Amino acid sequence: MRLLDAPVDYRLCLPAEGLAMGVVLTIRESSHGLWCICSGPEILFDRLHFAHAIRLGRGLAREEHDSSGGAACVEMVCSEFNIRLVQYTDAAGARAASAA
Repeated sequence: MRLLDAPVDYRLCLPAEGLAMGVVLTIRESSHGLWCICSGPEILFDRLHFAHAIRLGRGLAREEHDSSGGAACVEMVCSEFNIRLVQYTDAAGARAASAA
């Protein structure tokens, strides 16, 4: 699967806590026991095996960060907890955070 297969509006999502405006992708368990990658309420990719969902989510976030220079992260969402798997910060946000 490629980024071009994702809906065009996948970039329109809310920022995660502590992350400047950017892309937040979540990996969630689907009702059928496999995994999906979401952006906000939108499902981008579904019926993925766990390792493939993580690799694809990280690749999408890295591609978005490289192309836009903005912040991007991937979080795994479970019923008991959330785990941030990867976070790419924008250069301006990192400078502002270090200056504060």
